Amino acid sequence: MSDDKKDKVIYLLAVLIIALLAKSFFQGSLGNFLLKDKEVEILEDPSAQETIGEDLEDEKVLEKKAYITGEIRDPGVYIVSEDDRLEDLINMAGGLTENANDKNLNLALKIEDQMKVYIPNINEDLENLEDDSINLSGDSNELVNINTADKNELMTLPNVGEKRAEAIINYRKDHRFESIEDIKNVTGIGDKFFESLKDLITV
Repeated sequence: MSDDKKDKVIYLLAVLIIALLAKSFFQGSLGNFLLKDKEVEILEDPSAQETIGEDLEDEKVLEKKAYITGEIRDPGVYIVSEDDRLEDLINMAGGLTENANDKNLNLALKIEDQMKVYIPNINEDLENLEDDSINLSGDSNELVNINTADKNELMTLPNVGEKRAEAIINYRKDHRFESIEDIKNVTGIGDKFFESLKDLITV
């Protein structure tokens, strides 16, 4: 075979090898790179992250806790649902003791987040107990004004931590709350979260 033919054969083989390598690279590494880039773009979609965040917040709001003590078999903190009543909480705690005074207990009382329930003894002076032996965790039943409350006051509300309190304050710098429903315009506060706050706030 002449040198000229050998050169042509080598050249064709080189071109074929380069073409195969280019095809393999494009379909493999480059294809994976483009797919990965597309996945990253989807994951970094702000609207998708916001929706996931709101769903998690809503689930978190559903968890409420109440503390029951006094003449109860298993005193302590219990997780309660939206519709639980005093009767349900007493059952969760194992029921009343034999020395419990249930004369003034309102078993239909709806249990709220952070509520403290005290079951009195039959020998106790009921006149010295507040609210017919049902004692809320706070000493005051005043509503929190979301237009004027400072960060510490806002943080007394159920599920409102430092970040949410700051978000409320930052929002009202530019927008006054005209109604309590306006708090849903604050980032991170959805419909379910509002349900846990609506009876505790005012404007």
